[in-house]
Amino acid sequence: MTEEISASQHAREQFIERNGLQAEASGMPRIAGRLIGIFLLDGGPISFAELAERLQASRASISTNTRLLERVGIIERVSIRGKRQDFFQLQNNPFALAVEHSIRESVRFNGYVDELLEHGDLPPEATARVQAAKDFHIETVKALEELKTKLVETGWSVPAASTKP
Repeated sequence: MTEEISASQHAREQFIERNGLQAEASGMPRIAGRLIGIFLLDGGPISFAELAERLQASRASISTNTRLLERVGIIERVSIRGKRQDFFQLQNNPFALAVEHSIRESVRFNGYVDELLEHGDLPPEATARVQAAKDFHIETVKALEELKTKLVETGWSVPAASTKP
């Protein structure tokens, strides 16, 4: 039985670490990916202190990365009656929320491009490159809107977080 438990624990730890490596390869902090791995496995609520202990990470690193994951809509901060510390849990539909965040970022980029094209005196080559970037973001928004619609219409979401304190 202990071999099964240790094999299971090893698989969980590998999953968490691989999430960290994947996040890092995508330009996010490794710790953010490791946090996502924990929340995908356990849902939450999980205390700030427990996250720091489980990942053997500093409180500052946990704070920075939980704020990042809150901002992109993957986790949410929750309170537990009678407890004075912060707890976090996986959002109900974190992937649709992450898609929404990406859409907002592409739209914001296109606003910058519009401003530049309106007020900047660019050479034709630069204008073409900037316009190509804008066109890319326009197509990205269209594709992400379709994905978001599919996620919402199919009711796809993660199971509700546990009620463990």
